[in-house]
Order: sequence, then structure tokens, then C-alpha cells
Amino acid sequence: MQTLFLRLSVSAPLRPDETSGRGVRALAWLTAVGFALVTARGLLTANWWFFVMLSWNVFLAWFPLGVQLVLRDLIGHRLVGRVGVWLGLGLWLLFMPNAPYIITDLFHIQHIQAPLLWFDTMSLFLFAMTGLLAGLYSSYLAHRLLDQLVGWPLAWVLMALCQGLAGFGIYLGRWGRWNSWNIMSKPWLLGQAVWQSAHDTLAVKLTLVYGFVLLGLYVAFWLYVRTEKK
Repeated sequence: MQTLFLRLSVSAPLRPDETSGRGVRALAWLTAVGFALVTARGLLTANWWFFVMLSWNVFLAWFPLGVQLVLRDLIGHRLVGRVGVWLGLGLWLLFMPNAPYIITDLFHIQHIQAPLLWFDTMSLFLFAMTGLLAGLYSSYLAHRLLDQLVGWPLAWVLMALCQGLAGFGIYLGRWGRWNSWNIMSKPWLLGQAVWQSAHDTLAVKLTLVYGFVLLGLYVAFWLYVRTEKK
């Protein structure tokens, strides 16, 4: 366990000044701008549906990033061991699909009336971008942990699998209307839905497409971050 703490705590990407700082502040700013837009919409139209929907979805998008930041601090203070790190990564993976899931909220554009179309399109886009960036950021932090736990080749394999599972999670959320909390509230029914979806042609196709796109986006994000660090 001491070796694990040494490997995790001395790595530069886990230091607070390099992993939280600018990235978290940028995401917080985007979130604040998004809240300003949906609050203005609610005040002008007296319809708060967009505010409730997007606020909840962006909270869920922030949650996996919060898990990674808390896990980093626990490792830095040597309050968690190998088992705790893997449990933290499992919790992150359970909620990580909620971050890119906001992209599918663009689906609601087709139901928006013409006078508000331009305004709501921009709001949906902003929240979708915020969720996507939060998911990419949390994935990067998870990748850094995996890299130190299992080495870079296996870490990349696991990250590719995580993005594929995130694609499957998006399918379950949008088409099955399931969410991460159901693993505690309705575990049996969720298990049945997962089993049925695994044999559904549409589910398989969408999982492959979503997973491929998410992996492509993550690789681009990883390349950008690595270039910036150099």
C-alpha cells in the first residue's frame, strides 16, 4: 500500500494546482453562464422546465468530476488504499455517462416553438458543451490514475472500454429513461433492462457509435492536454 501511495501522490497530474485550477474554474464559468440563460428564460416566459431539466443534468455531469477530485485529495492525504481507489474509479464510471448524455438534450430542439428556437438552441448547446468537457476532464483524471495503477497500455484499453460503456449508458438514459441512481433504487429492473438492451440491435449500434465518438473526443482532449503540459 505504501508503494501505491508513493506512485499516486508524487505524480504531477494529481497535484491540486495542476488538476483543479484553471479547468474547474473554466467549467464553473460555463455553468454560471448557462444558469444565467435558463434563469432569464424562466423569468421571461414563466416556464421553468428548461431550468429544472438542464440544471439537474449539469449537476449529474459535474458529479463524476467531483468524484475524481475528491479521490485525488484522498490519495494525496493517504486516506485511501488500492481497494478504495478502485471503488472510487467504479463510482466514477457509474456516473460518467451522465456528462456526455447532455448532448442528447439537443433532441428537444424539435419541440421548441419558433420564437424561442434561437435562444433555447444556444442554451442547450452551452450545457451540452459544459457536460462534455466535464466528462472529458474527469476521464483524463481517471486515465492518469489507471496509468499509474496498471501501466499505460492496459490503461488505454480500460479507457476505451469506459468510453464504450458510457455510450451504452447514454442509450439506457435516452431510450430506456434509466439513470445511474437506479442501480440503488431499482437494481433488478435495471439489470433486466441491461440484459435486454444487450440483445437489442439498435442498442448495440448506438453503443458502438456513441462509444466510438466519445473515444475519439477523449483522444483529441488527451492530445491537447499533453501538448499544453509540454
